[in-house]
Parts: sequence; C-alpha cells; structure tokens
Amino acid sequence: MSRRVRPSAAATRRQTKALAASVPDVVATLRAEIAPPEPPHGTPALLLMMGFPGVGKSHCARLLAARLRAAHVASDHLRSRLFVAASYAQEENTAVFRIIDGLVERLVDEGHRVIVDATHLRRAARASTAGIARRRGVPLAHILVVADEAETLARLAERRRARAPDDRSDADERIFYGMRSRGFEEPDDPYLTIRNGPGLEAEIEHVVADLGVRWSAAT
Repeated sequence: MSRRVRPSAAATRRQTKALAASVPDVVATLRAEIAPPEPPHGTPALLLMMGFPGVGKSHCARLLAARLRAAHVASDHLRSRLFVAASYAQEENTAVFRIIDGLVERLVDEGHRVIVDATHLRRAARASTAGIARRRGVPLAHILVVADEAETLARLAERRRARAPDDRSDADERIFYGMRSRGFEEPDDPYLTIRNGPGLEAEIEHVVADLGVRWSAAT
C-alpha cells in the first residue's frame, strides 16, 4: 500500500493560512462540485452524523442522503480535496469546518436538506454547524452511528491494507482508541441511533420515518 507523502509542517501551515483567508472563494468552488438532489427539497433541514472512526458513518450518511433527498457534506472528503496530506492540526481543523459551515449555509439557503458527516463526538465540534440551524430556523437532528467493536477494528485494519475508492478517511486503530478514550459527549436534545450491522436497512428505514415525523411537525 502506498503512503501519502506529507509536506513539511511549514508548508501545511502556509496552505492552511491561505485557505482561511479565502473561505468564500473555496466554498463557491466546492459548492459547484457538490451534486445535491435537484430541485432542492424546498423545506431545508440539517442532520449531524456522530460516531467513532470505522463505524460506517459515511456509508450510513450516503444511504440517508438518498432516502431523504439530502446533500451529503463529508468532512473527510473535503479535507482530502483541500490538503494533499492532512495534518489534522487545530488550525487546519478550524479552516476545514469554517468551509463546511459555509457550504452548509449555502445549501440550506438554497432549500436543501443537508447531512454533515464527521465524527462530531464533542459538543464543541458540533456547536458551530448546529448554530446555523438555529440562526436559519431550520430543524436540526443528530444521529449516532454505532457498530460492533470487532467489526469496526476489522474495517480500520482493512483500510490500512486496501483503501476503498470512496474512502477518504485517514483514521486507523490508533486514532479510534484515542478518540474512544476521550469519550462521547451527548447532545442536549434527544438523538437517534443507527447500529451498523446485518439489520442496517431496517435501521435506516426507521430513522427516515422518525425524521419525517419530526421535520413535518417542525414546519
């Protein structure tokens, strides 16, 4: 398996600084590359995925996006578009999520439902994007994706051996254990849970039905 060649720390800092200074232009470029359902749903809503690396958040997000006619904004995909080899430094994370927030704002303003796909394990990591829902007055929901730990670790090990074409995450077992040790901070409001496993199709259908009721009541 070939490894990504990481640029120097100084080069990464320069790239991060340049991105932070041109967020509106970067958002406009990336928005042109996103292909949300057309026409927009017309009743925007925001859904934040949560979960540890390797549980299958992105797979679940893609299934939900298809069923809900939602735009899928994935942090791993955007980071891979913005950085040749990500450092995951705080400055880089801040720049990436400023761009994500810009994309979410544009998509919500266009009338789209939007799924934001990231670990979102800490309240602070969710606060900025959740604030968009409050400011725009659109429904907000959180979904925690869980999976059997042995299966999760097997997926992360397989990623090291042979990365799937649509897999943009750099997370491995070490990152999984590090995040797990720091724990998960629950949202203040009730959230939904999807267990990724043999019954995933039924789990997705249950969540879609639940969100349909919630979002209809909010309009």
